[in-house]
Order: sequence, then C-alpha cells, then structure tokens
Amino acid sequence: MTTTNTFMIGQKAFLSGDLVSSIRAFSDALKQGDHPFQSKLNRGIAYLKIGRFAQAVEDFNTIIRENDNYDQALFYRGIAKLNLEKNEEAILDFNSCIALNPEKGPAYLARGLAHDALGHKGEAEKDIHDCHALNSVELGEFMEEYIFSDPLFNRTLTLFEKDEGNWRLSLTENEVQRLGTLH
Repeated sequence: MTTTNTFMIGQKAFLSGDLVSSIRAFSDALKQGDHPFQSKLNRGIAYLKIGRFAQAVEDFNTIIRENDNYDQALFYRGIAKLNLEKNEEAILDFNSCIALNPEKGPAYLARGLAHDALGHKGEAEKDIHDCHALNSVELGEFMEEYIFSDPLFNRTLTLFEKDEGNWRLSLTENEVQRLGTLH
C-alpha cells in the first residue's frame, strides 16, 4: 500500500468518525514519510477528540516546532491544554493563535474559559463576550467540537447557564445524553 493510500484511508476514517482507525492510518503514513504535516495535525485532532490530550499536545508541539506561525496547531494545542486544565499554558497558545488570526472567534471563547478557570473574571468576561466569539460561535457546536473532559464540560455549561450574553445555546443530542450520564 502506498503512503498516499494510507493517508487517504486515514482521511476517510477521520471524516467518518472512526478516530481510532484514523490514528492508526495517520501513524502509518507518518512512518512512510508522506503527508507528514497533515497526518500529524489530523492525528493530533483525533487524539484530542478521543480524550488522549497529552498525545495530541505532542503532535501539535511537533507541528509548532516546524512552523510556529500555524494558528490551527496553536489553537488545537490550546484546546488540548484547556481540557487538561493547564489553563495558563492554554492562554499562551490562544494568545498566539489570536495574534496570527484575530478573527478566530472560538479562540476568544476558549481563552475566556481558561481565564474563568483561573479566576480572571474581567479577562474571561471580555473574551467570552468578544464580538468575534458572539458573532461566529454557536455554543452547542463549540462544546461538542472542543470540550471533551467532563470537568471542563460541566464548568462550561454552568458558566453559560448563568451568562447574560447573547448566546445561542442549543445542546446536541450527544450533549443531552452526556448530561444524563453525568448527573
């Protein structure tokens, strides 16, 4: 099997939601040396989505060492650190991401969540209610895409239940089921 085929198998598995198979295929593609950047990024995102946050950080670290101006890797590494409750480190990644891409609403919201966890209420309020976040982020989708650890999920849900911002909070069916199993 050629590397391109292995990479494409990983892509198809990733897009279909078979994250474990995608991790295997992207790992094989990396061993074969083709599409290393995209394989590493997608494998990191897959690790993130299955809750293997430290492995996701390792993949994103590799990408950032090679290209420290890649806002997507900075954002996803920040998300992994946020889920690991390494909030100070997450804020640094979100700061770098926003410096490179000031329009990235989810980065403001995620940075606000990290500030909130650290008790930085003013900074949290500013980021969470930033126009980039309010105008481009649907809260339910954000939670489903980026909030994987149960403590972060519960803290985020509690925060937004009390928040008076102009949010569209619609939970997905998966999130409603998740709430049922957590309570």
